[in-house]
Amino acid sequence: MENKKIIIIGSGIAGMSMGCYLQMNGYETVIYEKGYSSGGLCTGWKRGEYYFEGCITWLMGSDSKNEFYEYWKELNVIQNMNFINDDDFAVIKLKDGSEFTLYSDVDKLEKEFIRVAPEDKEKILSLTDSIREVSTAQLNSDNAKSVNYKKVITKWCKITIEEFAKGFKSEFVRKNFKRIFWFKYDNTIVNFIVTMAWHNIKVAGYPVEGSRRFSDIIEERYINLGGKIYYNSEVSEILVKNDVAVGAKLKNGKTDNGDLIVSAADGYNTIFQMLKGKYVDDGIKYCYENLKTNQPKVYIGLGVSKKLDEFPHYMSLELSEPIKTYANESIDNIFVKIYNKNQYFSPEGKTSVVVYNNTNYEYWEELRKSSSKKYNDEKLRIASEVIDALDKYIEGIKSNIEVVDVSTPCTIERYTNNRNGSWMGWSKEIECIKNEKNLKRTLPGLDGFYMIGHWVGVGGGLPTVVLQARNLVQVICKNDEKVFTTTRL
Repeated sequence: MENKKIIIIGSGIAGMSMGCYLQMNGYETVIYEKGYSSGGLCTGWKRGEYYFEGCITWLMGSDSKNEFYEYWKELNVIQNMNFINDDDFAVIKLKDGSEFTLYSDVDKLEKEFIRVAPEDKEKILSLTDSIREVSTAQLNSDNAKSVNYKKVITKWCKITIEEFAKGFKSEFVRKNFKRIFWFKYDNTIVNFIVTMAWHNIKVAGYPVEGSRRFSDIIEERYINLGGKIYYNSEVSEILVKNDVAVGAKLKNGKTDNGDLIVSAADGYNTIFQMLKGKYVDDGIKYCYENLKTNQPKVYIGLGVSKKLDEFPHYMSLELSEPIKTYANESIDNIFVKIYNKNQYFSPEGKTSVVVYNNTNYEYWEELRKSSSKKYNDEKLRIASEVIDALDKYIEGIKSNIEVVDVSTPCTIERYTNNRNGSWMGWSKEIECIKNEKNLKRTLPGLDGFYMIGHWVGVGGGLPTVVLQARNLVQVICKNDEKVFTTTRL
């Protein structure tokens, strides 16, 4: 039987991983990408001598103690990248001069929590014991891991970070919980527990070479397996005949036929534009009309002409004076990544720094549409005020800045089509998790079609989308009575 041809829409990590696993199993594949490069949201960019990181904060599976390590090996990532595991996950600096360190090591983290909230020792031990349980699960067999995960998730899955923090007697924790627990306050506390467990056993490092190199490696793997990527080739329509997806029509008018169509593109764009909203049910409509997407961010890249070795890699800084932003709201906290261990990000003796914070998509979109000058002036204003605020924590940084680069939600949308300029996909809040059952890789009434990526489930992230791709290829192989393999070079 002649091998099936499969068309993949989007060359983000989901799309390229799908392509790699299909090529490993003898399928003919082609990827159509709207932009001029691969990677999607997994990217970074050069400005002069500096590289600004735009994606990976940590990568689950950077060490062999986690099952995703083998998946990254299959895609050639582990063999070609180096990872850093910091002793401090993050340092929280408050405007009154006090600090709280989110230690990667759970024993140190436990002591740090007890230091600031001794009256809550019992509650703290309950939290850190759960981190230990998940840490142990990472080391066990799949069956044991499943039992331990279920135990922790059952205990904590319905408790938001805000609810958990309000149960503290400590005023320090209640007042600063949004900074201490890192995730959005309406996320479940499980997100915090699992993330800290990964860091506790050092299976979630960040790459020395950066996200851009990460994407390039997977692209090279795909091409070496015989896959083809066509850039600047935006798909405008998924072609359907008798309720079976049969091909793709590009924005330039060209068409291509395939035996299967897989969209690894934006969910809304796929369902309601490429497929004209013809294949939906009430559950899908509810999700896209009501659920929150991950809040978009403003990224400010700073090229600094000095070494910043004395500072931690990841900081949360409370501002002494809030920065006024959209709709009379303000920023009272910024997140700072200092790439002082990434020699590829800047010249010797200099440092790449990225500052970011949540923002409002509608504000930036309206500003961009109304006037490019107003849009650019606002980017410069925000950057200038952030630099002034940062200078109070890192003395002298302002006078040593050589490069400033600002990315808004409109930047993300322009390059990736990601709805609302979102960072990843759906928010991890409880309402989204409750409705995750409506987010499926198939659409009602349509055959020959699949979706993968962070719009198919809540949470997103690189490991999630790679697992989706790998699992889907196993399903396709099973349907075609093929033995799934990952060994083809």
